[in-house]
Amino acid sequence: MRYLLRPFALWCRYLPQLVALYLLGWLGRKGAIELAAFVGWDNDVWAALIMPFAGLARLGSYVAMFLVLRQAIPVLAALPRRSARSVDVFANIIVPFFAIYLAWKLFAEDWIDFETAALDYRVGAAMTAALETGQVSELHPDQLPISGVTWAIIVTALVLRYVLGKFKESLPGWMLAVRVYVDALWVFLTLSFAASQGVGILINPTGWISQRRIVVWFNDTRAELFSHFQPLENVWDAAMAVLRTAFGGATIPLLWLAVAGIIYGITMPDWRRAARRVVGRRADIVIDRATERRRRLSERGWRVHETAGERLLAWVRSKLGNYNTIVDSARLVLHGGLLGLGLYVFGYLGLAWLDMSGAFYRPEITIGYLFRFVAWILGPHPLPFWNGFADTIALVSHMIIEPLRVCLIASTIAYCLEQAQADDAEKAEKAREAAAQ
Repeated sequence: MRYLLRPFALWCRYLPQLVALYLLGWLGRKGAIELAAFVGWDNDVWAALIMPFAGLARLGSYVAMFLVLRQAIPVLAALPRRSARSVDVFANIIVPFFAIYLAWKLFAEDWIDFETAALDYRVGAAMTAALETGQVSELHPDQLPISGVTWAIIVTALVLRYVLGKFKESLPGWMLAVRVYVDALWVFLTLSFAASQGVGILINPTGWISQRRIVVWFNDTRAELFSHFQPLENVWDAAMAVLRTAFGGATIPLLWLAVAGIIYGITMPDWRRAARRVVGRRADIVIDRATERRRRLSERGWRVHETAGERLLAWVRSKLGNYNTIVDSARLVLHGGLLGLGLYVFGYLGLAWLDMSGAFYRPEITIGYLFRFVAWILGPHPLPFWNGFADTIALVSHMIIEPLRVCLIASTIAYCLEQAQADDAEKAEKAREAAAQ
């Protein structure tokens, strides 16, 4: 019960600070998008240079909210702190966040808001089509204001980040903000340029995978086979519906836990204990067998030395960042166990049901049931009333749900860390007993 009530206790205790930080991020993102639309509706370069600030504003807001909650949770407050100068901002924060940023559809959401804001300045077919529908509901690659000059900006940003990384120890503290912007700039523009060239795996990963030849062949073969056995077709459809619901609902909450692990700088090098929390002692059997096979292969001379390609890949990862922080977070998340993670996912889905904005399941902003409940209490009103107050009610709904969502995520990552430390304490106790015997 203590774990279940902790998110609400944190929310009640830190609501003013969390709301203030959320509003700062919201205003920063809106301001960046409006400025990009104002100066970049007919200039792709200005739009490309300003739009990364929208993602950075949101990133800064989330980081600040998580850090505010750090002191309220003892297990997180006890974690060692890292100075900003010693942290590789790009490898540990920018790249993982923007990878998840894209998976959340936030990348598309920022560009959609930019296109909507730019309608006041644009003429022609694009504006006419958008005004007829009332909103831009999807991200089309040809809408992105990306030109050939983007390549020059990307290369310049890469060279600049390399130079800044070389001399980061001797640079003044305020240059950290410049490094963060340069890192965010080239990552954001690279993703934007790839999307503008129709790289389907970025815009719609699921659709891209479904169009691969092996997947198409499998689907056609299965459909042909199951066409003679209707019960099998029904079972398959039901199973796929369950899997889509489960994975579709759990992916975003688990990615949020990865973000929290990155922000708090938690490292978890051991896969064995993490796997044991999920599947029990069977994980030890599988890992021990795999270790034994590797040992036998090594004894027989089956050692593959590092190739030139692997060395090149390691060098590229060292320069462009890697996803080790996401892997470390995944190890930590597994310590929560199936029950703890299941309750967390259901809690996240419940908050998304109350307010879809900020849940990041899709870029469209959908009215949540909290807004509908307030509208039901207020009762029927003429359209001018809702035109004047609908945005305010929606923002208040965001200010209530978004801090509670952050409290839920921080509480869950703390629970996972507490379980990992409990496992360590149990292991140490058994070692002491064995030594005493």
